[in-house]
Amino acid sequence: MDRTAARRAEPATGRLRPETALADLFGVGAARGRAVAEEGFETAEDLLSHAPARYEDRSRFACLEDLRALPAGSRATLRVRIVSARLVRTRRRGFTILQAQVTDGVDTAPVVWFNQPYLGRHLSPERELILYGAWSDEVRGGGLRNPELELVPATAGPDAAVHTGRIVPVYRRLGPLTPRQIRRLMHDILEALPEDFVDPLPPALLAAAGLPGRLAALRATHFPSPGTPLADLMAWRTPAQRRLIYEEFLLLALAFDMKRAERAVSTRGIAYEIPDPLRVRLREMLPFRLTPGQLEALRAIGQDLRSPAPMARLLQGDVGCGKTVVALLTMLVAVENGFQAALMAPTEVLAEQHLLGLRRLLEPAGVAIGLLSGSGRAPERRRIKEQLATGELKLVVGTHALIQEDVHFARLGLVVIDEQHRFGVAQRVLLSRKGSHPDVLVMTATPIPRSLALAEYGDLDYVEIRDRPPGRRPVRTLVRPESIRPRVLEYLCREVGRGRQAFIVYPLVAETEKLDLAAAQEAWEELAHGPLRGLPVGLLHGRLPSAEKEAAMAAFAAGRTAVLVATTVIEVGVDVPNATLLVIEHAERFGLAQLHQLRGRVGRGPHRSLCVLLHGPHPSAEAARRLEVLARTHDGFEIARADLALRGPGELLGLRQHGPLDLRLADLVRDEEFLERARADAARLMAAGLPGPLAQAARRRWGRRIGLLAAG
Repeated sequence: MDRTAARRAEPATGRLRPETALADLFGVGAARGRAVAEEGFETAEDLLSHAPARYEDRSRFACLEDLRALPAGSRATLRVRIVSARLVRTRRRGFTILQAQVTDGVDTAPVVWFNQPYLGRHLSPERELILYGAWSDEVRGGGLRNPELELVPATAGPDAAVHTGRIVPVYRRLGPLTPRQIRRLMHDILEALPEDFVDPLPPALLAAAGLPGRLAALRATHFPSPGTPLADLMAWRTPAQRRLIYEEFLLLALAFDMKRAERAVSTRGIAYEIPDPLRVRLREMLPFRLTPGQLEALRAIGQDLRSPAPMARLLQGDVGCGKTVVALLTMLVAVENGFQAALMAPTEVLAEQHLLGLRRLLEPAGVAIGLLSGSGRAPERRRIKEQLATGELKLVVGTHALIQEDVHFARLGLVVIDEQHRFGVAQRVLLSRKGSHPDVLVMTATPIPRSLALAEYGDLDYVEIRDRPPGRRPVRTLVRPESIRPRVLEYLCREVGRGRQAFIVYPLVAETEKLDLAAAQEAWEELAHGPLRGLPVGLLHGRLPSAEKEAAMAAFAAGRTAVLVATTVIEVGVDVPNATLLVIEHAERFGLAQLHQLRGRVGRGPHRSLCVLLHGPHPSAEAARRLEVLARTHDGFEIARADLALRGPGELLGLRQHGPLDLRLADLVRDEEFLERARADAARLMAAGLPGPLAQAARRRWGRRIGLLAAG
């Protein structure tokens, strides 16, 4: 028992409210309250959403003889009586040992606690205790070391014990609050909440789903009743847990729907005209036919463009599905209506690749397009900025340079963000503010599972391109140890001899571009003067000057370079149909989505293509699973689901330090079915008129994170 639990205040039954600040609760205080608030937990209700990390069944009492027979480290719950106890002060300053002898009525054993002298006041002879801990051979003669302790009260009802003698929740630490302190706080809050605790979910909704009320669900989730199957608790499949999962998803879905409704009412954008002659003219600009998936995406985007409400749409599609063509046709609609359009890419290499591809399609129509990036020459940057400010330049591709303060648009009507997750919401907003409520199209070729897209981009309308352009062939993928590299290079030379081209990609070996550059540069020199001597070998990395990057890409695209040694700057946007071999060095260092993106650089032409993933001698189990998934499937959406299961949503979208996704009870992999149900129910509730308590609950839980207007 810790100090907080030993001198806790009696719960103020019926007086504590959900909005009570944690800092006002006994045992927390101002300093701890501030530390816990930094993790997003400010009120009693916030703490109730802190899910147990696991559960331990401490309800069955063992005897000392049974525990002795178990392997060392085995944990059990014991009901014992104190025989004797003494505090030993050691020579080490501040280090104490509390020694006790306990009996279960048949056997006796020693128990020791280190640096917990305050427990001595509870260890008087004949005092009954409940202990939970592990048998340790390090205690002289064998015994218990630092077990959790609970006093047996004179009148022990079923809920008298909090830490032992029951199924116990084990929590992740919150700042200075230990799992034990959180458990005690949680118990006291639940005991003190009034029985008329407001449940935001309508009774009819609960009845239809067969879910319990909120207070009952919270109590059964944090302190399950005796006999609750531990397997169900650990899988988060009890009725109480399912109710809380559903509620969290429902409030998130409602918050996103409310934000979209606010945007439609409070913001007037541009209603574009898209007459039939314009659609025909745009189609005739393309040297190929659009796929059904592209046509469906354009239909959805066209409806958005005709509406006076600003478009906010996410366009997702697998590698090579033709999203850029959809973006181009969308931008041309804006231009034909007298507005400007901007496409922002996360890297200069991708921006330059977009520029080259778009120019090929636009030149026959005489439409000018410019590039604005940080490394461009100063006179050229000044010229582009002047043309954007005067409206002379209608289309621009750029990087973060587009959101600098000195960049002004005469009439920005459409913003396209490529690889949105590489930017973040803030950059999207900054570019949008360059115009008067422009339409926004967000694109990603990085596969995002539907569940994650609904949870992270729920304020955006969502459309997918599932098909691939005709003629694209699957890429054979091999996972091999780096020891076979000489054979791979021999195969590469044979492919080049047949007139084909190849990529060799090196990972970012550390979080610095200098080391990234050094790895690629060193490999290029070694290959060009060694195994690939006599072949035209190019080099491409992120720190090359813009002109050199463009020249390297142009040389490879034109076939003047047979082999391109590169870093991950080729992850997206590089389109060379003649490239048939991709070799990825140290493949175990790459993420699954990144490997899938890199593989998309080959297989773009009519020739059979191969991707070889070379790994070190001892890849981790997780790295081996990633490589196995990539070798097994080409389906980006299946790969995305596997990536989500392996890495989790925070790491997958780079949200460990920022971003709106902050699910506390629900899990996107485990609970996808609840998310789908919550999204459907939220839409029905919005259409029927959202009840006030539900709207307030959604604003409280998610309003600040996703930018909802303040509650009235």
